[in-house]
Amino acid sequence: MKKVLLACAVTSMLALSASATASEFTLNPMVGVSNSKAMGTKAAIGLEAGYSDFVFGYTYSGAEKGQNINTSFETDVMPGSPDVEMIQVNGSERNDYKAHTLYLGYQFDIGAGQLALKAGAEFSKLKSVGQYELNNATPGQETVDIAELSLNTASSTVIKPMIGVGYYMNNGLNFNLHYTFHNGDRDMKGTGSVLDARGTDAGPVSYSTSDKDFSTVMFTVGYRF
Repeated sequence: MKKVLLACAVTSMLALSASATASEFTLNPMVGVSNSKAMGTKAAIGLEAGYSDFVFGYTYSGAEKGQNINTSFETDVMPGSPDVEMIQVNGSERNDYKAHTLYLGYQFDIGAGQLALKAGAEFSKLKSVGQYELNNATPGQETVDIAELSLNTASSTVIKPMIGVGYYMNNGLNFNLHYTFHNGDRDMKGTGSVLDARGTDAGPVSYSTSDKDFSTVMFTVGYRF
């Protein structure tokens, strides 16, 4: 998917360049930052091609984020039994997130420059690797190692809408603000293994994340020539 998006962006910009005169065609490299609740602040880069009053653009941002896990949950000792035991979970996980955006825009003359309105789509993917240790943590009982769980999962490519604005000064300097909408839900699929007394292989695993808000605000500065 990444190679396809890059190829589409480059091909479109070259096509614009071949059909435009030097005064009509512009290129605008951009650098900046993007921020989401799920991945925090990360670097962003982009490239826009302009032809007359139309703009075609591409941006990329990606980040890796690790976190330690320390939580617990209750489970039935036996189905139908009133007794429960507490399971303590300790471990760590690392998330690798990549987002590519393609968009179109149209600019209007305003003041000493041009204002562009933009709309497009973001294509993103999340990969997660986790290592977890499960212990019996029921009060009054001796702590016992239950299992070690390993997961390696990834989401399919998720497509979300993007909107943005850009202001281009006549000297070439420009400022751009983009926003991508997410609802936080993302299906994850992969493989896992459980190390216990039996050396169990967990096989295929599947789950959905619902608490990771990938809605992204991106601010970039560029120079158009």
